[in-house]
Amino acid sequence: MTKAELVKIVCEKTGFTVQESAESVEQVFEIMKEAIEKGEKIKMQNQVQNPPTAAYVLSLLGGIIGLIVSLILVALGVLAFTAMNAFSEYSVYYDYSAVNIFWVLYIGLGLWCLISSVMILKYAGNLKANPLEHSKYGVRILIFSIIGVGGLLGLIGGILAMTYKPIMVGAQPQYGQPQYGAPPVYGQPYAGPQPTTRACPQCGRVVQDNLKFCPNCGKQLN
Repeated sequence: MTKAELVKIVCEKTGFTVQESAESVEQVFEIMKEAIEKGEKIKMQNQVQNPPTAAYVLSLLGGIIGLIVSLILVALGVLAFTAMNAFSEYSVYYDYSAVNIFWVLYIGLGLWCLISSVMILKYAGNLKANPLEHSKYGVRILIFSIIGVGGLLGLIGGILAMTYKPIMVGAQPQYGQPQYGAPPVYGQPYAGPQPTTRACPQCGRVVQDNLKFCPNCGKQLN
């Protein structure tokens, strides 16, 4: 759809004049252009030569393990609650109030671990999408791994994310980092040091500095 067609539609729908409609359409196009340019700029800024793959994978595994453990805890709490209600029907003289704490703890701990694991997975995805914010996401992964059940994998993933050093696309790698580009060429003979030369004072021919006589005119060289 062209701008002229959009201007015509705006005129029909809003009752604006052609000039007002054209200005409105032009403003919309400018806003869309700025949004596209901003999105491309952010995309280019997040492109790195060395994505934090290890930190992302370990954090992801830690979040998945925590998610499984949290679901198991919730299931155990539900089973404990169901079993307690079943036994209470046959033993009306026993006080089960002290036993309630167990299924409450199971379910409460499971829900807390579930929230922590979901946050670890969320920040692991953010780390992959925006590696330049690695310090912020690494700290959050580390915190939720400690207070949740992210375990050792989540802890290592958070530490790796915090210590990760991104290399921007097109940037020259520093000392100790892998070199990108054409490999060195091997097998070429070594030319050795080039001999010094000088001009013959009689014929002007360029000769090596270690010669005593000019090979062209026979002039003795000092």
